[in-house]
Amino acid sequence: MIAAILLAAGESTRMEEPKQLLDWRGQPLVAAQVSALLEAGCRPVVVVLGAHDRQVRAAIPSRADVQTTTNRNWRAGRATSIRAGARAVPSSVDAVVVVSVDQPTDASVVGKLESALVRSPDAQIAVPLHHSRNGHPPIFHSRLLSELQRVTERQEGLRELRRRHAERTIFVEMDNPIVTLNLNTPDAYRRAIALL
Repeated sequence: MIAAILLAAGESTRMEEPKQLLDWRGQPLVAAQVSALLEAGCRPVVVVLGAHDRQVRAAIPSRADVQTTTNRNWRAGRATSIRAGARAVPSSVDAVVVVSVDQPTDASVVGKLESALVRSPDAQIAVPLHHSRNGHPPIFHSRLLSELQRVTERQEGLRELRRRHAERTIFVEMDNPIVTLNLNTPDAYRRAIALL
């Protein structure tokens, strides 16, 4: 069983409008991300809210396997949202995928990462690659859930966690360029739409 943490608490200052609500294939980006994660079999999908809470919450599908948690400390950085999401994940899961709302994914990517982690019993983390370039989202074995619950900005969040477990990280080549997209600015969003 795999859970998903969808980080959707940011203010989107560079985008100049809430990234969570950008149109992505005919629906708000946050809803598209939730749909992709559900299609991949993630249960539950935990959406971490912060800035634009009310607007973003209204765009999230209302389902028993989709949960929301509010990070009231979202201004302090992404690590606070990772901690909030990880604390909401049940300890019974086998793995956790951590997805930023502005880094689109699809079900096939998550499925390949999960399969690779299952086939590699010593692995703790699986990371997608596209043309040998690191991509997203990473997936973490449930043994790392307690570490996800303690990440900090001072220690660079997931970067430090990945460095700590570098020898037990596997990389999975993907032919889908979606794993490299970051919708940080209007230009990046337009390029992503053109690419896909």
